[in-house]
Amino acid sequence: MKMSRQQAEWKKIVFVYILQLFSYATPEVRLIAPNYVKYNSTAELTCDHTVALDDLHKVEFLKDNKKILEYIRDRTDPFRKSPPAGLEFEHSLDGKTIKLNDVHFDASGSYSCLVSSTYPIYTESSDEVKLQVIVPQSDNPHITFKKAVYTVREVLEANCTSAPANPVPHLTWLINGLEVIETRVTTFPYRQHQKHLMSAESQLSIEVSDLHAGKNGHLEISCRATIPNYLLHQKDYADIRTKTVTVEIIPGPSPTTSLAVLPRGLTPIVISSVLCVLHIYN
Repeated sequence: MKMSRQQAEWKKIVFVYILQLFSYATPEVRLIAPNYVKYNSTAELTCDHTVALDDLHKVEFLKDNKKILEYIRDRTDPFRKSPPAGLEFEHSLDGKTIKLNDVHFDASGSYSCLVSSTYPIYTESSDEVKLQVIVPQSDNPHITFKKAVYTVREVLEANCTSAPANPVPHLTWLINGLEVIETRVTTFPYRQHQKHLMSAESQLSIEVSDLHAGKNGHLEISCRATIPNYLLHQKDYADIRTKTVTVEIIPGPSPTTSLAVLPRGLTPIVISSVLCVLHIYN
């Protein structure tokens, strides 16, 4: 039995209505906020949602799952603020944005927002955004050596110390632009400074080879200090400082060179035999 044209049109109308109803019932809510904010600066947090203004009932901002701002559109006094100690902020008139002022370490935490609609009656929360207040490094890391020139097959030791910061920076060693494996690096406990600042320190220990020196006879060693430790969801580091130094490498003696300095007529086998005899009679 074929479906009539009128029935087909009605099915289209019902299908479109269901789609619209579904879109109304599932508003999208997203908190736009920075992951890292410099100490004493400002930070803007926006609750981005798809609820129409006429259907909007409430917007809430939360820090560490505790309400810090509530906006109810139809209330005489629509805003109610309850900021925790150490957190100062102002808000936009539509309740979608808050601006943290003069942020201190107390402002660090997990932020989210919540939106409620009147038609249909629905409440949706955003994912949490972790915000961290940082004090960036004021200078590049400092690299020290025991000496300036090394010979192939010598053990090179270098120390790197970051500038004070908060949180403590993560140090990464690079040789000729390539990251050094962790087994060659020793990490020391961080050093505490004033105003909650900390500096990191680590030591690089490698045996110098001809491959390290390359064609120009020099070795480039870099120490990179970063906040955060690694890039996960972020595109860039919140703070990065790098120091690069050049070390001169002297090639080690080759086997042919060692034989050339032996007296004529003496070979390594003869010398070994003489040494064995001397050892026996001693």
